[in-house]
Amino acid sequence: MNGQDKFEGFLNKLAGRLTNIVLLGFFALLFSLPIVTFGASMTALHDAMSQYVLYDADKTLKIFFASFKKYFKISTIVWLVHALALAILVLDYLYYKGGDTTLDILGQAGIFTLMAVIIFEMLMVFVVISQDMATTPWEAFKKALDISFTCLLETLSLLIINIGVPLLSALLLPGFLLVLPGVIAYVSWLIIPKMLKKYKFKKGNATYQREKRKKQ
Repeated sequence: MNGQDKFEGFLNKLAGRLTNIVLLGFFALLFSLPIVTFGASMTALHDAMSQYVLYDADKTLKIFFASFKKYFKISTIVWLVHALALAILVLDYLYYKGGDTTLDILGQAGIFTLMAVIIFEMLMVFVVISQDMATTPWEAFKKALDISFTCLLETLSLLIINIGVPLLSALLLPGFLLVLPGVIAYVSWLIIPKMLKKYKFKKGNATYQREKRKKQ
């Protein structure tokens, strides 16, 4: 194979990868439009993207649709809980924003901290569910928090990617938002596998130790 053939092969592979990323992101965005289905859509996106990145799986859209159906119930429950909590915090923030006393400033700071923790944990809930690491909403919540704080640096990186990049895109390149979910999921899954491995084998991890004892 000469240099030109290698270059053409590289371009074809790159085009195929970009097509899969864009299509997955587009359908994840489309299936999130009813709002209530946001959790199931994000879980399906993570499942399909993880299999594509880790195993170069074919028929990623088929995986997406199957995962959307498989994880719909548990993903919807955890999403609605998060959405309700965030909505309450937004209302509280608007209340405190109207004042300029020390108590109002402290209230705003406290609300921002709680919102950061909720978003912090929500990023991992969909990953936990998509990887079959939890069978109940409560278990998903606990494991997501456990992973987030066990792998703090990686979680902060994911937080910046998942929150900072969309905000920046909304300000500078609004049209890019249509393909952004797939791009963000792809980049996230360059980080998440190492994160999960670190979590699983980290000594002293309570969840890992419990799972280890169950297998013995």
